[in-house]
Amino acid sequence: MRKLIFTLLLIGGSLTIAWNDSLKVGSQSVKLIGGDGSYFMHPLWSPAGSRIAFTGSRYQGLWVMNPDGSGVRQITDEPAAGYGFEWSSDSKAIVSRVAKYEGKYRYNALKVFDLEKDEARLLTDYRTLMPGLPHWADADEKVYMFARGKLEIFDSGKKATALQKQSATKQIHFLKDDHIAVGNIATKEYNVFEPVKGWRYINMVVSSDDSKVAFEVIGDDLYVMNIDGTGLVDLGEGHRPQWAPDSQRLVYMITEDDGHRYLSADIYSIKIDGSEKVRLTSTDDKLEMNPSWSPDGKNIAFDVMGEGAIYVIELSK
Repeated sequence: MRKLIFTLLLIGGSLTIAWNDSLKVGSQSVKLIGGDGSYFMHPLWSPAGSRIAFTGSRYQGLWVMNPDGSGVRQITDEPAAGYGFEWSSDSKAIVSRVAKYEGKYRYNALKVFDLEKDEARLLTDYRTLMPGLPHWADADEKVYMFARGKLEIFDSGKKATALQKQSATKQIHFLKDDHIAVGNIATKEYNVFEPVKGWRYINMVVSSDDSKVAFEVIGDDLYVMNIDGTGLVDLGEGHRPQWAPDSQRLVYMITEDDGHRYLSADIYSIKIDGSEKVRLTSTDDKLEMNPSWSPDGKNIAFDVMGEGAIYVIELSK
């Protein structure tokens, strides 16, 4: 990889302009929402790129907005709704694990938020224990979750077109006892992988072409491997990865803390073979976190911890 040959910190901005062999980061970061008494975080682009979903402080509530920050709409104010939520492949719905409290007890349920019909559907009853997170499958007609030693599959209430079903994958993926599981929703069979022996895995994400997974090892590094468990690559330090739309790069964050609070956080990108690592933000007074790559590959959204604001930066090759 050719070394970084030029960096320039934009005055008043939160972006380092960087050139390398394939990725150019150009424009100043733009704030879309938050930081004015309201607190927002964890932006996630819809697969169509037409909306960005995000949550509030402590993952309470869910909102959606247009990529330019307009058209902000809250779809729920429920606790925990913003943790581990997922867009449907047609960008018309979001599935989430929501919570409610009765006295000192917390109850959880899976819920689908239909953005077109402006309605919500419960997929499960409320339970005291629900450690798993929901995922879409089978052209969005199914939602599945692994929790308490069991794979559960639910009808989402969505109906796919014949074309959607023809191109839909039957592949499912989840964390089973903190290990990586990949299987088939039709057969309900799956294989469990332990690519780094004796460790626990978190924040697993599957590439856009369903061929690879990226994941963190608790107390260790960020990794990527083929969906069949082969081709493991150690990418070094990194957290909360998200895939580029071409499945050839990841965007992620690197943080430093003192055991009590974050001291620094910046956004990076890297190729899946470990080459061409690029630092996308570089500030002493901002904690840039939780990046999400737009489906057209041109922008990355992220939040700034403490400020409670969501920004976007523009990329080009």
